[in-house]
Amino acid sequence: MYDYDVVCIGGGPGGSASAMRCADRGKKVALIEARTRNGSGGTCVNRGCIPTKALMASANLYASIKEAAAFGINVDMSAVTVDFKAIDKRKNQVINGLGFGLEAMLWKKARGITVIKGRARLLDAHTIEVDNGKTKKTVTAENIVIAVGSEPAEIPAFHVDHEKIITSNEIMDFSRPLPSSIVIIGSGAIGLEYGHIYSIYGVDVTIVEMMPNLVPALHDTEITDAVKASLEKRGVKVKCGSGIAAVEVQPDGKVKSTLANGEELWSDEVLVAIGRTLNTRGMGLEEVGVKMEKNGQIVTDEHMRTSVPNIFAAGDITEGTQLSDKAQRQGLVIAETIAGNDYYINYDAIPATMFMEPEIAMVGLTVADAEERGIEVISGSLPFSSNEKAMAIGKTEGVMKVVARKDDHVIIGAQIFGHEACDLIAEFTVAVENGLTLEQVYNSMHPHPTVTEMILETCKRAVGLSFDKG
Repeated sequence: MYDYDVVCIGGGPGGSASAMRCADRGKKVALIEARTRNGSGGTCVNRGCIPTKALMASANLYASIKEAAAFGINVDMSAVTVDFKAIDKRKNQVINGLGFGLEAMLWKKARGITVIKGRARLLDAHTIEVDNGKTKKTVTAENIVIAVGSEPAEIPAFHVDHEKIITSNEIMDFSRPLPSSIVIIGSGAIGLEYGHIYSIYGVDVTIVEMMPNLVPALHDTEITDAVKASLEKRGVKVKCGSGIAAVEVQPDGKVKSTLANGEELWSDEVLVAIGRTLNTRGMGLEEVGVKMEKNGQIVTDEHMRTSVPNIFAAGDITEGTQLSDKAQRQGLVIAETIAGNDYYINYDAIPATMFMEPEIAMVGLTVADAEERGIEVISGSLPFSSNEKAMAIGKTEGVMKVVARKDDHVIIGAQIFGHEACDLIAEFTVAVENGLTLEQVYNSMHPHPTVTEMILETCKRAVGLSFDKG
């Protein structure tokens, strides 16, 4: 007899989703979280997605105030001030509110999930030792879910000191004075979002990307070229095609970044926005027979089951993108599998989002991805300047693109750079997940005037039927 039917290790999106669904399916559940403070919700709630969006909201509001004259609203900018400590306080209030609500209301009160604080180590396939720094206890479970996430990687050549050379954990702390200049290594979500935020506040921003184009995960130069042009128009410097060889703090406090091509960049701070270290080492996983890759990634089957049949894994520590929505879906797959139901995750239907302004979003395959797989496709793209709502609200920058199979017009991907792209991608995600055709989408009425009309017009564009012929 075990203490619990399911024990989930890690309180981020994967562990949380799995714990809640298991409880909803009638299982007795415990959740172990290593952090005694700011742990509930994992990196997403405490050190990633949510705090960044709170900071982004303040930055975008400030940017809107600076652009108010274009809408007939005259603002004396000399009377407008930015209180960074107040911005940081609001961010922390959002974090604390979400974390408390998740643990106290959704876990404990609504579902009766037992929450145990401490670091977990597997003693065998059913027994977990939990160390909170003061005492140790053991719990047993029929099934164990590993969802321990990752931390920013500290790459030796970059000499991360968490003061001048920082990671995503430090950049979100707006109680620190903002630098006058910053070099950002990497153009994924972290790099682009903080580059956008800092540039709004007048920081001299340089983004360095070793790949030929920005947003390396997005294999479409029509979109990435538009992103680059937008950033440069706003004064952000972009350097692609050469990585950083070394980063060093100089005696005068400045930071020198040396590119692989020999170019030197000087700044007050450097943000290392690439690489994550998986939190799977030292947990006893290998000792109990869980198969892992050299980087600590756990090998699973399509139901997220590891090489030990009653042990499952979800999130950053598994193959694929390190995204909260992927982790959450994997957590649900695990819970439904434990409950005896057939559930799955379609890795081609995981949306990815970047919340700069304009926003970037993608799902499924690009044209280049499809061609690499030998799939014949048709595609359609439209600029946001073709949409009446975008024109009315002054958000005409960007482009939307859809990709469909040539033979049956089933939508297999979409890419968006534009206003509210991260919301708009949801409809394309539904289309990709459910095998909808271009015709099924564009024959469904969309409300007018809305930016969503771009979705049906882009689908019509792919077959030559859009109103806009530009």
